[in-house]
Amino acid sequence: MSKTKTVIRFDVNGPNGLEEWEQMNYDSLVSGKPVQRGHLYHEIPEQGYMVGVWDCTAFTDQMMPYTVDEYMFLLDGKITMVMPDGTEILIKAGDAFVIPKGFECQWKQTNYVRKIFMIFDGKVADSGNKSLKRITVPNLAQPDNVDLTLSRTDFLNGAGNMSVKVEGYGDVTQMSRISVANELITVLQGSLILNDGHMADVYNSGHTAYLKQGSNVKWTTTIGTRLIVASYTGQN
Repeated sequence: MSKTKTVIRFDVNGPNGLEEWEQMNYDSLVSGKPVQRGHLYHEIPEQGYMVGVWDCTAFTDQMMPYTVDEYMFLLDGKITMVMPDGTEILIKAGDAFVIPKGFECQWKQTNYVRKIFMIFDGKVADSGNKSLKRITVPNLAQPDNVDLTLSRTDFLNGAGNMSVKVEGYGDVTQMSRISVANELITVLQGSLILNDGHMADVYNSGHTAYLKQGSNVKWTTTIGTRLIVASYTGQN
């Protein structure tokens, strides 16, 4: 699908398959000779921003500070994130997580992994931001009350221009709005219809949409729809 569109349906295999990406430096890894592939659906190089799909074979990286702010939704496989004190966080398919820039950790995957991602390479913020002192794993479990309407922010980066939130809609909702940020939206439950005035596209559970900043789109949700939304507000 064209990168010029303001509403993009993410194909987890890329629009024409995933392209093989530059080889990692094997000498810098603890183990593995991984092959990585991917597709960028949108990037703003001068702002250090990109969003896309990535897959890779097994490898273990060094314990080191993470080099970017990165939101990820794992589609296939599992990853173990190791903290400096030895604590481990298991990320499995269907989980979302965020690693803040500068956070020290180790990436371990023993098998194939595929993910969608949003990356911003910006400044490391002040130490008062709790989001920067941990790997954030949003709770994606279905609430007891599916009629509950909610909006919960789980991550805000140091620059204040990238966030991750979980949204729930307790009733049929219709709204037209202009996106004030680039938004990567994965449907966790229910359905989301996005209409840009030319075409209405339906996104069901497991589907991902991407709205470019400035998109003027009509949203329609079904009862009990839940979304996870990663946002990046670009510079004008």
